[in-house]
Parts: sequence; C-alpha cells; structure tokens
Amino acid sequence: MSYPHHYGSPTVLPANPFNPREDAEILRKAMKGFGTDEKAIINVLSKRTNAQRLQITVEFKTLYGKDLVKDLKSETSGKFEDLLVALMTPLPYFYAKELHDAIVGLGTDEDVLIEVLCTKSNAEIRTIRQAYHSLYNKALEDDLKGDTSGTFKRLMVSLCNAGRDENMMTNAAQAAEDARSLLRAGELRMGTDESTFNMILCQRNYAQLRLIFEEYYKITGHDF
Repeated sequence: MSYPHHYGSPTVLPANPFNPREDAEILRKAMKGFGTDEKAIINVLSKRTNAQRLQITVEFKTLYGKDLVKDLKSETSGKFEDLLVALMTPLPYFYAKELHDAIVGLGTDEDVLIEVLCTKSNAEIRTIRQAYHSLYNKALEDDLKGDTSGTFKRLMVSLCNAGRDENMMTNAAQAAEDARSLLRAGELRMGTDESTFNMILCQRNYAQLRLIFEEYYKITGHDF
C-alpha cells in the first residue's frame, strides 16, 4: 500500500546505503539463543524509515520463514514491545489504531483525534479510513459521530471527509475576508457561528490558513 510523502523535517531519514537482508540477519541474531540483544534491535529499527522497516519484514520472512513482528513480540515485553510493534506497523494502520484507541472505552482522547486528522493530507486520511475499516469492519466517520458531540463532532466529521483544498496557493484578499468572517462568527456575536468556523478551518489549505491567522492577529491584536 502506497502512502503519500510528507514534506517537512523528519527525524528519521532513509538509511543509505540500505541492505534489508543484512538488517534481517542482524535482527535474527539479536533474538536467537539465550537472551535478546535489545541494543542491536534498537540500532537497526530506530534508524530505518517505516517503508524500510517493512522491507526488512519481507526479507526476514523470506530468509527464515518467520514473522518478524511475532518474533519481536515473543522476545520483548512491556513498553519496549509496544514501541517495536508500533515501529513495524504500516503507517495507515498505525494511525487507524491510534484513532480507534482514542475513541473506544471511557471518554475520548480528543488530542489524538486532532493530532491525526488535522495534520494529514486528504490522501492520507482516505488511506487511514480504509485501514480503519479493514481493522475494525466499521467506518471511521460513524465511530467519530458516535463518540463526539457538538461543534467538535462537526469538525471531526468534516476533517474525516478529506475535502481540504491542497493546491497551497494563497490569496491575501481572501485571507483578510476570512479573518473578518471568523471574527464576526466568534468574538463579535453572542454564541458562535459554527458553520463559518467549519467551512474555513476544514476547507482552506494550510498555507492559506497561516495567512488567515496572520490577518486575524492584525485585526484583533491576538492569536486566533
């Protein structure tokens, strides 16, 4: 499954040169016999991208006929095991699980919902939705509706729809108008015009949003 590249400042860069066979052999040696060489495991998996770790998984099964993730789980425990399993999970499935864990049970971890749905591209959100359905046989949108309420629910449903403008072009005049619209919809009225907030925050591209927030600051003297 392909996953769109995020432009930014990643903390883990692709290993170059990269030899998945050699990495698989190192991991096998680290888990074979008495005890586990955790340092060797960390040295490999923490310095490979998610895509490279998935290649190592394929190579490991090809060489040894065993599932790397299952071997890691059997040889480790606790938080270290959780970390390794997360590192070896394809990103769409990792985010789908994070969203599910944030929704199920007592209360809702709104910070996780915001962190995922407010930072991913449309293509990424659509891929995460597919992964969510594959894992839980349920629609992400339905679970969001069932576990959130009010303005926050509307915001989450809009973001889950993955309809944000992504051309990254900016329009200063539109930004100024949107900033005034947000002000009229919030601070300058009794109550809040949620539809205006939803429309602007969930549809404008990220570069345009930055411009809108700058305009808002110019008008009000404080952050949005």
